Amino acid sequence: MIDEAALEVFEERAENLSDEDFLNWTARAPHEAQIVRQLTSSGPKLLSGPRGCGKSTLLRTAAIELRSRGKSVPVEVNFGRSMFIEPAFTRRSDADGFFQDWLISKLVEGAASAFERAGHGAVVPTELLERAADFVVQAEVDSDLPRQNLPGPVQLSKLLTQWAQTSGFTSVILLLDDAAHAFVPEQQRIFFEVLRGLRSPSVTYKAAIYPGVTEFSPNFHIGHDAKVVRAWVPVEGSGYIEFMRSAYDRRIPDEIRPSIPHEVVDFFAVSSFGIPRAFFSMLEAYLEARRPDTGKKPRVPLAVVNEHSDSLHVLHRSLAVKLPRYEGYVSAGNQVLRNAIKELRDLNEKRATNKQEDSAIDLAVRQPVDAKLSTVFGLLEYAGLVRNTNESISLGDYTYSKYSIHGSLLVSGGALKFGQNPTLQDRVDALLRGSRTGTYKRISSTALLDEEAAEQCHLKVGSCPSCGTPRPSETAKFCANCGQALVDSSRLGELLATSISDLSLTENKKQALLEVGVTTIETVVRDRGLVEISKAKGVGTVWARRIFSLAEEYVGV
Repeated sequence: MIDEAALEVFEERAENLSDEDFLNWTARAPHEAQIVRQLTSSGPKLLSGPRGCGKSTLLRTAAIELRSRGKSVPVEVNFGRSMFIEPAFTRRSDADGFFQDWLISKLVEGAASAFERAGHGAVVPTELLERAADFVVQAEVDSDLPRQNLPGPVQLSKLLTQWAQTSGFTSVILLLDDAAHAFVPEQQRIFFEVLRGLRSPSVTYKAAIYPGVTEFSPNFHIGHDAKVVRAWVPVEGSGYIEFMRSAYDRRIPDEIRPSIPHEVVDFFAVSSFGIPRAFFSMLEAYLEARRPDTGKKPRVPLAVVNEHSDSLHVLHRSLAVKLPRYEGYVSAGNQVLRNAIKELRDLNEKRATNKQEDSAIDLAVRQPVDAKLSTVFGLLEYAGLVRNTNESISLGDYTYSKYSIHGSLLVSGGALKFGQNPTLQDRVDALLRGSRTGTYKRISSTALLDEEAAEQCHLKVGSCPSCGTPRPSETAKFCANCGQALVDSSRLGELLATSISDLSLTENKKQALLEVGVTTIETVVRDRGLVEISKAKGVGTVWARRIFSLAEEYVGV
């Protein structure tokens, strides 16, 4: 078992670390210097990647770099709690403005903190800051709160410029984490309109978004209004292994490292699919499960990877609850994954029979990729199970788009084939991309998504509660048949009512929480002082903070 103090090293969210721990524990990822360069430049950027791939780390690294230069002031803002404003969209006719007020208030708070850190605490007017701070707190619990007299995006941009010049800075760079909320399209569209209004010659933004599910406003155009930068580290080459080993050396204490075989570290590294959070999660699970005689035996590491694979499937299936309009696409995604792994397994069995060394670990889907399959892939990418590599391959008369499949899914699905008694190193070699040739299976869209599954891929927009007539569109306010008002239920309420059993916790921790009356996500996220959570057996300060963070993330992203 890992004691409470040692758990600190497994903190999963960069924003929860102190500056000292962040600098000491963070390793430089391949291509990180190039990404940080773009995050500290004057052009607007959207930093894309699934949960846990390092977006927060990159934004925080950029902030530290900007502060060291002293020319631009970095304003760090986290919009992870934007879901708590969602009830307003089911209750208010001015919900768009209400949400914009919350966004502006968060930015004012972030600006005040940034200038205070730079030694200019009085730059942001006290009255404006107090008004913004009060609104943030109250709006997250009361969707009927009156709107505030706050500056709009253009006016705030002018204020940011004025505050920067007063403080001796040339510009303001907004570093916006958990920016485009995944579950409320209306919020996403408003957010991107606010971004357009904020940009000026002296104010720019870098916003973390999620692949596959981000919806932009009609006036926001990728390439013109912002360039997409990918944060996800591909599992390829010696540079990747060196990066994960460096992260491991920095984070894991000296007294623990010698007891973990190098093969185990590398196996978790390639099985984590370039997501550091998954890597450390598997290491933590391994330390919990291993026994004195575990050594280099594959049994425990394989069990950890299989368990991680199961949790990924649970995360993907949960999207049907969090994004009910995509329920059919999520269901189809389960079939797509099964078919993808079967295709790779069958090909690798043939390769093993022919004594070919390379395992196929990617898919090359013939273009044009079916539109419904593209949406399915987008949801899988959001959940971190699949990755669009943005590579095109031309072979004969056809062109193909490449997709990577999560390493733990390949392991648990038996897609990799070896000789008798394969070692962990054999599995590492199979999952680590070296040569870009020969590692993929060419396939058509219909081989992954058959006609029957494709039929269920349509947006679920609900029906009139009065007469049952299907809703003509998501934005319809009245029933086309009976004229009854179409009132949406609150997504936040449904998510808060979810059992804590859906959190990624051990069964012992779940049972301990249930025994003290912490039964739903709401009981956790409303426990801001961590008082009730800390009453559970085996839950100290570190565990209480982690449980709160998991619950908040369940609701937030």
